[in-house]
Formats: sequence, structure tokens, C-alpha cells
Amino acid sequence: MPVPRPLRPGDPRQVGSYTLTGLIGEGGQGTVFHGQTEKGEPVAVKVLHARVFGKRDFHNEVAAARRVAQFCTARVIDADVTGERPFIVSEYVDGESLEALVKREGPRDAGSLDRLAVGTAAALAAIHRAGIVHRDFKPANILLGADGPRVIDFGIAQVVDAAGTEASRVQGTPAYMSPEQLAGRRPGPASDVFSWGVTMTFAATGKPAFGNDSIPAVMNRIVTREPDLSFVPSRLRGALAAALAKDPADRPTAADLLVTLVHARDEGQHARERGSRRRLILIGGSLGLIAASLATALVVLPPEPAAEPVVTVSPMSRPVDAAFGRPMGAPFTGHGGEVLSVAAGSLGARPVVVSAGRDGTVRVSDAATGAAIGRPRPVNALSISSLAVDGDVVVCGGYGAGVWLSDLRSGRKIGFAAETGDVLALGVTRLGERRAVVTAGPGAVRVTDLSTGRTLLKLGGGATAVAFTILEGRDVAVTAALDGTAEVWDLHSGDPVGAPFPLPGELLAVWSDVVVTAAPDNTVRAFDAASGRPLGDPYRGHTDRVSALATTELDGRPVVVSGSWDGTIRVWDLTTGTPVGPPLTGHRGWVTSIAVAMVEGAPVVVSGGRDGTVRTWRL
Repeated sequence: MPVPRPLRPGDPRQVGSYTLTGLIGEGGQGTVFHGQTEKGEPVAVKVLHARVFGKRDFHNEVAAARRVAQFCTARVIDADVTGERPFIVSEYVDGESLEALVKREGPRDAGSLDRLAVGTAAALAAIHRAGIVHRDFKPANILLGADGPRVIDFGIAQVVDAAGTEASRVQGTPAYMSPEQLAGRRPGPASDVFSWGVTMTFAATGKPAFGNDSIPAVMNRIVTREPDLSFVPSRLRGALAAALAKDPADRPTAADLLVTLVHARDEGQHARERGSRRRLILIGGSLGLIAASLATALVVLPPEPAAEPVVTVSPMSRPVDAAFGRPMGAPFTGHGGEVLSVAAGSLGARPVVVSAGRDGTVRVSDAATGAAIGRPRPVNALSISSLAVDGDVVVCGGYGAGVWLSDLRSGRKIGFAAETGDVLALGVTRLGERRAVVTAGPGAVRVTDLSTGRTLLKLGGGATAVAFTILEGRDVAVTAALDGTAEVWDLHSGDPVGAPFPLPGELLAVWSDVVVTAAPDNTVRAFDAASGRPLGDPYRGHTDRVSALATTELDGRPVVVSGSWDGTIRVWDLTTGTPVGPPLTGHRGWVTSIAVAMVEGAPVVVSGGRDGTVRTWRL
């Protein structure tokens, strides 16, 4: 928030139990003061214009505002809208507004723009989940605190909306208003999504999506013209174009936006085999399955054909055999929209693929034929973000329902009473005799006992991806933190291992002591997990954003598997960074997720796509 100015003559010095110490700003709904609680804690106090309110009780509306999840929002602490001087008290955020920062420094760079988009979409989803419509989402109402972006004034919107005295009047800032707001219709959550699109365009380019000249000209463009997004980074263009649809019914929800943004840059997974240890790994909504022995193999592949001649693809590529990249069968269909996450498992000796879709269902399919097994399983969540299979248990994570478990064979729900919060990514691993699910969310990374639901550890702050490995004999988790760093944690003690290091992307996979990420320039990059030192040159070849990552082993050498918005899957030698074989093609639209199943050292890649299909490939 701006540095408070001294109070003026006539300004109140006390409101309720709060002492006012300075003036922050004024608006159409009231005046914002810097204040202190009785314990001396800083707060923001908005004293509202009495004309806004009638005589009704707004207890329910204020209670709803206080229920909004605290991540990425300025928490509503207190309110009294029944007296002569109605006010709402919220958390004081020591930070500059997005509007002021962009005007002073210009458009945001790639890393901060990505974090801003994810953080504000998460905040809007939380606000909408509480039954609130913001109605005035704009750069001035986004504060950039030390711990990330915070959306403010959503509590004001709830109470003013309930008052009804101004509901019939057009409210908001014209450059950031939706077409339905300009038409005088009552705005819903979709209106906030439109305003989010305009705001992110401002953050990316320095100008609102429809300009900021005369109000009549801006309003005309909002209603009749398509936005110019040519200067918006390509990785965000699709999300912003969808958010700026003229018809509210054509826009994604805020929760859908959040999942799209995360899957556009945070999906990945990791597969590895180490002695007799087996790990099940899901990174940013994708899964790596490792079978450590025949007894624990999750997928049994048909016998491999006789050895075929080695084919050299290009001078820069490692030789591969003729079976490389061969589809196992026809694409799996059935989802009514993009596939958000995939995993592999087995029902007895029958290999299966588990997939989660934007249609709100989890489906189980025969890995060899693609035939559906049982009925689609509906999920009670705003969005599904991540999926894992642990033996006969499907572990699903998402926004609006945290973590939920089901039986792989029957689809029966398995009770899981755990405090996991909203989940952006999850992974399943073993800690001694325990099975643990590690969830990465907007507020925290949690390690939870999968059998009892008991929280074992809380690691740092928010993160969007998680992977597991062993460093110097210690079981560790590597997380992609919201502050743009990679953090390494001891999974038994919860202690940090080494110092965080900058991560040029928010997508994460791990092989042994190497962390792999996807950079904004469409490349894949590798870093030493212990020191954060870059390893070799970037892997170049994708022509658009890398949206999914996995690691596995091929012919005794570690490789990276990457999926991209360009619709291709590529395989890279992790040691040299050179391509292995030709790109795998077939998806129409971007690759959303990848899973790798390992059986006796023979990997099979399972990929999900925006085209609603699941495909399988031999490596």
C-alpha cells in the first residue's frame, strides 16, 4: 500500500477499537486509513460512505468475506457496517500497487508476470469460492507484497453488492470493466475473469487490453472490438484471449484459469529405479511411475519384438531402434475437454491408464487398447490439478477439495481427513514404512501420511511443483517455490538442504542430483540440485512453451522427456543435452501432461493433450 500520509483536519482518529495513524487513499466507496489494533499491529481501515447502506444487517456478507482463503488476498479482519460510521478492517500489505509499479518501471518481466498471473488467478478463485464477486478487479487493487501479489477490496465488493443501493448503477473502472458491466447487468464471477484478463494485459504490456484514452472510446472497444494481444508473451496469450471473450459463458472460471496457467508451465514428472526402492512421483499434475522389481511392477508390457536395426536420426541425436516413438495403440478418447493429468497403474496383470479431465471426471482405460474400464468417476472439485496411483489407490488433487482418494478397481471413495488445502501439484513417496503424499499449494507444501491423514511436515511457503530424489543418502523433495526459486527439503526432518537457487521456470523434474526445468524461451535447462549451478547449454528444439516434463532411463542413460504447446514430445540425453530420436507427434494442440511407466528398464510414455486424447508411446 502507499506510504500513509498524515491525517487531515476532520479525519477520524479512532474507529471502533482501531487507532487511525495515517491516510492511505480515497475512492468512490470510502476512505482508507492506516491504523493499529489495540496490540499495535498495523491494519488497513476503510471507512465507508454511509450513503451506500440502508438499515439491513450485513453480517452474512462480511462473514463470507472473512472466509476467503488468505493466500494471495489481504485478509478481512473485522467489520462494523451497522453504525453511523461503517468500516471494514483488512490486513495491511506493505507493498506497492501493480498500477504504480508498472507506471514506474514498465511491464513485468517473464518470471514476475507468470507468478502474478498464477497468484491473482488463485486469489480470484478463492474469492469466488466464498460466493463473492469482486466487481472492481484492476491493477490498483493488486498489491505486491514481499510474499507475492495480494488482491484487496473484495470484502468491500461483497458488502456493497449486498447493500443493493448501487447495484443498478455501473460501478468499476471503465478500462477494466466487462461488456456486461457496461451494459448495466449485474456482474458475476465471469466479469471478474474479464477484468483479470485486462489487468494481466496491462502488466504484460503497460496498457489495458482495450486502451486507456477517452472513456467512450475504451467502452466501445470493450463491447465491439477484439483485444490486441500481439505484445503479450505467447505463453499467456491463450489464457488471456479466453478470459476476454465477449460472452460471459465463453470465459473460463478463475479456477480453470489457475489450472490452465499451472499446466501451461508447471506440469512435469519424474521416473527412476534405484535398487529395490520404488517411488511414485507426480510433478505439477503429471506422474512418473517406477517399478523397482517384477513383484512391484505397475505396468506389464507385451513382449518386445525381436531386435531391429539401429537408425540414426540426425548427427546431433543418439541412435535409437526402429520401435522408438511408435504408438502402442489408438489414442484414448472419452474426456469432454483437455486432459489435465495422466498416471499409469495396473489391475492385476492388466496395464491401465488413469486420466483426469477438465470435464470433472477421472477415467480408467486399458493401456493396450484404450477401451474404457468402468464408468467415468465424477470429482467434487472446482478443478483437478494432479493425479497419482499408489497400488490400488488413486490419489487426486485439485482446487476446491484438496486431496481425495478412491479405489482404482471400483472407483469407491476412500475417506481421507487431512488438512491439505488447495492443491496445485502432488506426489506420492515412501518414507520408511510410511506412504506419504506431498502437496504443493498456494500457501504451503505439506507432507501427509497417506494412511492416517496426519500432517507430518510443513515445508516453506507456496509452491507449484514437487519432485523427489536422494541427495547424499537423504530422502529429499525439490519444490518450485512461488518466489521463483528451487528449494530442497529433507523429507524426514523438514530441514532445508542447501540454499534456494533461482529457477528460470516453474516446471520441475528431477533425476538423481539434477533438477530440470522449462525456461520461458521454450528451452529445457538443467541445474545441479546441491549447488544450483547450471549444467551445460539449454536444450533447444521446441518452438513454443514447454508444458510437461519427465525424467527416465533409456538404454542405461538418463533422459528428459518434454511436452510442449507446439504439440510435440521430445526426448533429450540428460548428459549431453542432445535430442534422442525424432519428435513424437500426433496431439492436436498442446501437450498437457506426461507419465512414464518403467518395467525392467523399458519406458513407455503416456501423454495427455488439450485435444482431449491420451496417447501412449514406446521409447
